[in-house]
Amino acid sequence: MKRNLIDEITAIRSRSEFNSRHDFNLRLNDIEYAFKENLNYNGDFDKELVKYIPISTVACFEAFFRSVYMELIDSGKPFSDNAIKFNQSKNVKFDFEIINAIQSKIVTVGEFISHILPCNNFDDINSNLSTIANIDFLNSLKSFHKESIFDHVNSNSNSFIENFSQIISDVKRTFELRHIFCHEFATNIKVDKEEIWRCFLNSKIFLNQTNVFIWDLLYPNSPETQADMNIKASEAFNKADTELTELVSIIKLILKDIEDIVVSPELLEESINEWKKYRDIKAKIDASVVDGGSLYPTIYANSLTSSTKEKMESLQKEFAIEIRKYASR
Repeated sequence: MKRNLIDEITAIRSRSEFNSRHDFNLRLNDIEYAFKENLNYNGDFDKELVKYIPISTVACFEAFFRSVYMELIDSGKPFSDNAIKFNQSKNVKFDFEIINAIQSKIVTVGEFISHILPCNNFDDINSNLSTIANIDFLNSLKSFHKESIFDHVNSNSNSFIENFSQIISDVKRTFELRHIFCHEFATNIKVDKEEIWRCFLNSKIFLNQTNVFIWDLLYPNSPETQADMNIKASEAFNKADTELTELVSIIKLILKDIEDIVVSPELLEESINEWKKYRDIKAKIDASVVDGGSLYPTIYANSLTSSTKEKMESLQKEFAIEIRKYASR
């Protein structure tokens, strides 16, 4: 029976709070709590429950890296261009149902590609990210160190670089243990709690290092404090809104020169004003998840910016021929 990939993607999305790589810290904290509070009672431990740690850690790996693939590809060039290589190496196929889902924005291109890429082991992750980012991911991660204003970020980065070989070995071992515990009886294997705990901690260091690396890849020289983030998000929206205003002005000039046009310059202006009301309401809804928090202005401004860019893209497509003629004058 043919898999319904679109249903799979939307179901996965519905089961995550943020549907992004930012969910990974929530899951890691839950795993750590389970180990410390439930698996070490009175100095003893339940061997069967300890087996859960590498299983859930690998689940965190898979979800995190699929979110990373999605975010990179959906951010546009050069990552979206690099993803074309998967069509050659992984034989990625698009059918009409998938094309329609993407066109209707039910799923994004990044969501679809990330969903079908393999994440069975460490080599899959390294290969996928190396392709999407067009880098040697592991070597780039090994040499990456960004001086942060936050001590915990610097400490994690230092730990990763200083203990690189052991950390990568433990990440690979985590995948190996997960496979053993999921697919074998494994009644003759010693469950080494100390090894599993070390593998989890080093996996956590690896994921945190990767998270900072991906952020820097997407947003180089980005602000770290919430106040600076709010300012930058506001500046990005003001820039996009100015570009929209300029585009609308050009289209209005074009419309004045066209006879028997259905949309008048005045009607276009009115429609834009009404659309801006919708844009503001949508931004408030998007930011409502952190209502009253310091993150609210950033999410609000980011939503405004995203909607504005979508509107510009729509107008450019609608008046593509007229704009080209205007530009060639």
